Amino acid sequence: MTPRFLPLVFVLLGALPLVFAQEQEPEAGGESGEYANPVFGYYEAIRFDAQMLQGVRVNEETGDVFIMFQPDKTDTQLTLKISQAEGAQYRKWFTGEEVLVAQENAGRAINTWTDRVQTSANYIEYHAEGRIFLHLKRIRE
Repeated sequence: MTPRFLPLVFVLLGALPLVFAQEQEPEAGGESGEYANPVFGYYEAIRFDAQMLQGVRVNEETGDVFIMFQPDKTDTQLTLKISQAEGAQYRKWFTGEEVLVAQENAGRAINTWTDRVQTSANYIEYHAEGRIFLHLKRIRE
């Protein structure tokens, strides 16, 4: 290598850390297609199963939370639970029950925002098939 190319080599080597230090998007992890803490409006998703859901939408003016199922999951039988703190006792819904059965369980359209929820609870759990597929934590008012 000739001496005139030596400074160029040092400049390129010095720039390598900058190339690898760029901010990255949340990556998929786990076998069920979960993502690392995506944020939807004023909720952080502690658990988000991308094989079950396409997304979450929060209307911050009204407090409405909507979900969109993957096209092959629109017939999912969904129940919801709410609480004020993670791991705390579940609160009761307006029905007087701790578990709310989604009205949309009768049928959902593909690629449509459904299952509107409105609550002042800090945590919302979405259950199906015996597990939590979406767990939202309120991160701000």
